[in-house]
Amino acid sequence: MTDWRDAVLADVTPLNRPGVDRPVSAEPDAVQITTGRIGEADCVVVTWDFAVLGGSFGEHEATMFSVACTEAASSGRPLVTLLRSGGTRLQEGMRALVGIPRAMLALDQLAAAGVGHVAVVDHPTTGGVWVAIGSRADIRLGVRGATVGFSGPRVIEAMTGVMIGPGANTADSAGASGLLDAVVAPDELLDLLAQAVSVLQPDEPAATALTPTPIGVPDRSGWEQVVASREASRPDGVELLTNLLSDPVPLAGVDDSAAAAIGRLGGRRVVACAVAAHRDRFATVPAYQLLRRAAETAGRLSIGLLLLVDTAGADPLPSSEQGGIAGAIADAARAVLASSGPTLAVVHGAGGSGGALAAAVTDVVAVTEHGWFGALGPEGAAATLRRPLEEVADQMGITPRELLASGFADALAPADPAALTAWCAARLEALHQQPQEQRLKARTERWLNPLPGAPRTAAPEPPDIG
Repeated sequence: MTDWRDAVLADVTPLNRPGVDRPVSAEPDAVQITTGRIGEADCVVVTWDFAVLGGSFGEHEATMFSVACTEAASSGRPLVTLLRSGGTRLQEGMRALVGIPRAMLALDQLAAAGVGHVAVVDHPTTGGVWVAIGSRADIRLGVRGATVGFSGPRVIEAMTGVMIGPGANTADSAGASGLLDAVVAPDELLDLLAQAVSVLQPDEPAATALTPTPIGVPDRSGWEQVVASREASRPDGVELLTNLLSDPVPLAGVDDSAAAAIGRLGGRRVVACAVAAHRDRFATVPAYQLLRRAAETAGRLSIGLLLLVDTAGADPLPSSEQGGIAGAIADAARAVLASSGPTLAVVHGAGGSGGALAAAVTDVVAVTEHGWFGALGPEGAAATLRRPLEEVADQMGITPRELLASGFADALAPADPAALTAWCAARLEALHQQPQEQRLKARTERWLNPLPGAPRTAAPEPPDIG
């Protein structure tokens, strides 16, 4: 066992529960279940021992893993899996292979209880253990240099005749692909793991919500609002996300067009995602994939989902079209609509087209004094309608005043990060106090029906809008 594992397991004890004891066998267990503290958090820890048949996942190991998930779910303690496994125990055949769906269903039961899962992916982690357990954790940490992948190098060579390069199927390459949230040296793991399980502990008592100071709605034309949004000195999505959450643990993305993290806001667990992460960025396919993961993670744990919107829309280049951006937008929007916890979107800058709307189909939509939202960015709309830019921006009803009047936006949120933090915490807490069934029904009805405000009178579009 590596030194970092010794440090993690220094304050844990074996778990004895009915169903854990192995039937009479000459072989020891490849999986051990323990409970104890990691940092300041009480956890259930499942450890794979590579010295036992390569840490392979057999029928009994699947049973033990299910017991660990049940213990974590019933006690409310985060589940930590320390993985070192060659995958499924081949000599057991299908009795071992069906451990994959058994593990996935056990994790679904854990999620249904609102309990989080952190996986630490060590060398090696391959096959069914990576598929069913490592790749599905809420937070995924990797040991630098570890072999990570569905197939190990020897299997790949035996089945294809191809020898993969030294950088392939590693924790580092998995991290670069957004499959691991952090890849660190062994001596950095304990602190990072302690932070991750701390974030996933049960919610703290809700803080008393403060009554927000009234904010004046800016009185600008559509084009003036766009100009003000672009010229204002204001934080971007990453800065806001960092300021809003305490002790955030980032969720990895493939590029920097979106950012996401799990942290706490007002004492409650929350997943936050900024689309886009930086100003003047289009959202790419990986951005929507990260948005979908953020929404699904919040939904699994029934915790708050906070979305920060500041993008002119989806990346319009052919490479994104060929990469399936339309489907990625739809999948992300559906995940946001389906997320079981409270959802809040804050439009703090640009909101362009359905590419931005995917991050705003929430229980509550707020806009700041710098925000605007339109069916398309003004330049694209002007090109489509073949009309002057300022005229089109004014016609589309994109200002905070018009968004509030139409019913698309519910409230004007403060732009100052400190004030916005308290405002978002109060809004999410109010949503938490609503019965889940009532809140989800209201969300469905909201987005199933037309906007409640009076429709705008618009000039007819020209016949040719190509």
